[in-house]
Amino acid sequence: MMMGLKRHGLLSWLLSAALIALALIAPLRPALAEANPEYYIEVDVGNQIVTIYDAATMDIVRQMLCSTGEKLHWTPVGDYIMPENEKSTDRGPWYKIGGFFVRYATRLSGKVLFHSIPYNWKDEDCIDRECLRRFGTPASHGCVRLRWQDAKFIAENCLPGTHVKVLCSDTRDEELRALLYQESFDASKGFSYENFLGVSDAPDVLDRQSRGQAVTNLQYRLRDLGIYDGELGEVYDSATVNAVRYAQYLLGTAPTGLADPAFVEAIFSGDAPTAMKVRLETGMSGPAVKRLQANLKALRLYDDDLDSVYDAGVVDGVRQFQRVYGYEVDGVAEPNIQKAIAYEAGRLAVAFGDSDYSCQWTGEPMTLATVNVSGGVKLRQSASMKSPQLQRLPANRRVLVLKQGDGWSKVSSDGEAGYVRNDLMRFASQMVGQLSYASPSGDRTYTVGNSLEDYRAGADLPCNVFEDYLAANDTQSDVASLGGYVTVDTGDSGAPLNLRAAPDSESAVLATVDNGSNLRAERRTSEWTQVTYGGQSGYLMNRYLMYWAGPKDALETKSDAEKARTAFTGYAKVLSANDEQAAVYEDDMADAKVLGHLADGVTVEVLETVNGWCHIRYMDHEGYMIGEDLEFDDSMMKAREEATDGGLS
Repeated sequence: MMMGLKRHGLLSWLLSAALIALALIAPLRPALAEANPEYYIEVDVGNQIVTIYDAATMDIVRQMLCSTGEKLHWTPVGDYIMPENEKSTDRGPWYKIGGFFVRYATRLSGKVLFHSIPYNWKDEDCIDRECLRRFGTPASHGCVRLRWQDAKFIAENCLPGTHVKVLCSDTRDEELRALLYQESFDASKGFSYENFLGVSDAPDVLDRQSRGQAVTNLQYRLRDLGIYDGELGEVYDSATVNAVRYAQYLLGTAPTGLADPAFVEAIFSGDAPTAMKVRLETGMSGPAVKRLQANLKALRLYDDDLDSVYDAGVVDGVRQFQRVYGYEVDGVAEPNIQKAIAYEAGRLAVAFGDSDYSCQWTGEPMTLATVNVSGGVKLRQSASMKSPQLQRLPANRRVLVLKQGDGWSKVSSDGEAGYVRNDLMRFASQMVGQLSYASPSGDRTYTVGNSLEDYRAGADLPCNVFEDYLAANDTQSDVASLGGYVTVDTGDSGAPLNLRAAPDSESAVLATVDNGSNLRAERRTSEWTQVTYGGQSGYLMNRYLMYWAGPKDALETKSDAEKARTAFTGYAKVLSANDEQAAVYEDDMADAKVLGHLADGVTVEVLETVNGWCHIRYMDHEGYMIGEDLEFDDSMMKAREEATDGGLS
């Protein structure tokens, strides 16, 4: 394989942002040396990037993507010195802000904090899906949102007295943003910042300076493996660096993003790893398509050979799965659909092992609607703009239409029925149904999808459940954890089932588990399944169990949306900053009309808190306030567990 031509030295255009940053902070170094801080932090709101420097050498030790204020002035530019902690939860594992919980909140200045992407509950699995979707863009109420690992680094290492400069670059560095979107730079991982950018001095390594057919061949191979989703050409760009780095994760080698000869040989081998990061459709071929074919065959949705070609048989299988999950039916396997197919194929392997099983399809025509606006829509209690909000449906959310009207339609989402405006939705009628699997004897069963009766009773579409699962659990290794569940089913007798200390009917009985109980399945053998019940680990006989799949929090009594909506109501006092009155908005959006202002110390009633906004009532008038402009009054709370900390989200 011919190596592409190289230029000597670093790519000046790639490092321009870092060099400009060094020039900007150079005049501040004497003051920093006098304060003797270990690190210096730069927040670039123009690029949504945070860079941490060693204050003594000005080497970059960490660089990360962030989300700052949705409006430019909400994260004000300027020079700041990190203050001492104001709250007991400053720099701690959890910190409450309005209707959110965040991790490792460190005070930048006043109410402006560094902290993690928000969570709907104090639970690592309850990250807010909309906040995660908007990560890397201006989305906060002023704070600097980070990945929790980056927020933790600042909390533990950038102590009070650390100098922080907030600036706004005039130019957008999309190449650098693309690298940081996949992962942050961390000098402790053992490779240089230049290596992170994809630059090497080795003559036989493909890197950011490489051009030519060798780069094209590399991109095509990584695309066929389901890893590279960028433009195919002769340029070793950020998308190529990210793809190489991802492939190195899968190979278990150092994720440098540099394609040395050993790496190139590994990905062109017959046992090269595959991933689910590339959109697959008719006419494509390669190992990623073969992996999809194998998973569809496990689901009994594909009968042809595993020939690695995305043909009509694959299209039909994908379309059938889309019907079951409630996705739009087009026969195209987007990465999330590939992962959902792999998820269900994995659950079938847990349920049946090497045993045979049959599949039966049942379906009914239903009308589904998709949220057709980027900011999401409100599900309201009645068909009126003045009606209370039940929940916010994010962009592209799919819902079951219970009754379609002229201006408003009644829909069901996450167990709640409410109304949405038709002009904000996209409607389509399609078959939606179930795949029912059973062993020849009928002692093992598994079901994918819901019946029409289930949907009418409030069941959510599987595509929504799975998208929430991905938001909380998706990792570099694609669907890495295929957790399963069991329901105790002792038949007509309804008798409880013995939990045994060992997979043996003669072993000690630890407890009795009631018929109908739902439990997490830890490990399954041919006759027994290991579960945890009442704090004890034990075994249940497979013949009395039904197997099913769901997200990690499937056994919670409340959904994340319910937790976010019900936990923060009561009374609160206005906390205005810098002697300015706090704004009351017409809607829970940054660009909504301002109805008026309330002075510091005024008490308002909080009707609900969702996504960092509080729906408030004051003297028979209603409106919306940003959550950090309020402090909850513990003595007047309706439903609340902890005191609210001040700050922005």
